[in-house]
Amino acid sequence: MPVKPRPHRPTPAERPRARRLALGLTLRDVHEASIALAEKYGNREFTLPASRLHEFEVKGIVPSIFRLYTLSWVYGRKIGELLRWYGIPTR
Repeated sequence: MPVKPRPHRPTPAERPRARRLALGLTLRDVHEASIALAEKYGNREFTLPASRLHEFEVKGIVPSIFRLYTLSWVYGRKIGELLRWYGIPTR
């Protein structure tokens, strides 16, 4: 009996990129949206430089809580979903 191949499960690095591309956003678009969020809250920690987002997408670096919030806001997803992308349980 042939073995069924397992479906590909995106890695934490692939998920932010897949979501960004599905929304038709560039790295710069996300950066600019993050600036607006940082200004709204008066906190530069929400800013997400394009180079840092690239590291999240390519190297699988886990974002800070502020940048995770920024990604959830820009991508229109609940923060709990993004936490699960990185293997963080939400209870």
